[in-house]
Amino acid sequence: MSTRPVLSVFLLLALSIGSAFALASDLYTGESALAVDERAGATALARALDEVLVRLTGEVGDSLVDRFGLADSQLRLLVLSEQRVRRQRSDAEGSGLREEVRLQVDFDPQGVDALLAERNLPRLGRERPSILLWLAVESAEGIGLDADPALEADIAEQARRLGLDIVRPLGDLQDLAEIEAIDIRGGFLDSAEPSALRYGAGLIAMLDLRQTQAGWEGRWFWRLEGRDAGLQSPASSREQALSAGMERLLATLVDRFGVLPGLEGGTRRILVEGIDEEVQYAEVVRYLSSLSVVADLRVMAARDNRVDFELDLTGPGFEDALAIGAVLDVIDRRADGALIVRLAR
Repeated sequence: MSTRPVLSVFLLLALSIGSAFALASDLYTGESALAVDERAGATALARALDEVLVRLTGEVGDSLVDRFGLADSQLRLLVLSEQRVRRQRSDAEGSGLREEVRLQVDFDPQGVDALLAERNLPRLGRERPSILLWLAVESAEGIGLDADPALEADIAEQARRLGLDIVRPLGDLQDLAEIEAIDIRGGFLDSAEPSALRYGAGLIAMLDLRQTQAGWEGRWFWRLEGRDAGLQSPASSREQALSAGMERLLATLVDRFGVLPGLEGGTRRILVEGIDEEVQYAEVVRYLSSLSVVADLRVMAARDNRVDFELDLTGPGFEDALAIGAVLDVIDRRADGALIVRLAR
């Protein structure tokens, strides 16, 4: 991506700042569990690609690879690299961890996006709100806010599988002063608003996880942009109750932020106010460059504490990406379509 800032020192600073977005796993890297002595053939590749497609579309259930009718040769064309890795997974009862061998496959992002565009499926990009997940877990000792290592491992695994940025509260004195188990079990999401600000989360989620005679039940509550929703997920295992709720969280994000691949984006002017220091300019340049919908940016003018950029966009969703990142606040829209924004911090 090229930039032409007014002051070259700003550009040097911009190159030194890291990306504004980071997920626990790459969106286009899928994994497939391998049985003992199983060869990494087309079946394993299909399972790994299905994981990527679920992460991008939020569609679970039937295999999208099967629905698309992809031949083995088509699968191979999408593969960039593959290797065997070892993962720790909880056992069926959720009481311990076991080691699992998997095939990890890196797929071509452009090829996968084209696959979805051909079928007119909306795709969730790499800009995804962080999810602050509060837990109330029922055990023989009572109800607590802590999860055992196996449950934490399951949460991390589901976050990797679904491409979700899950934030777990520290459980320190400040957290405990704001949230109690009864708040989570009752789905009182208002009580978690202060902690969402503290952890920089865009979505609040609460899970009341209980063991029942039939297995497990997860009662989910979440809030995104002021809208509340929930889900009851009875299941035979704790992992299934967890995955059902987290899959619904992903679907919620796709419904809100998913865009159709391949749509033309054109150019967009953006006027950034409140740039008083060189490091702030560098932060803005690096942030805008990191957005998946931005193909290129140019500095058109700079005066006082404002810099005017022209962006080349690859598709829709630019304003949604700004809202997710919470780095630039939109304060006005000009008649010519230009956005006027200000640094949020």
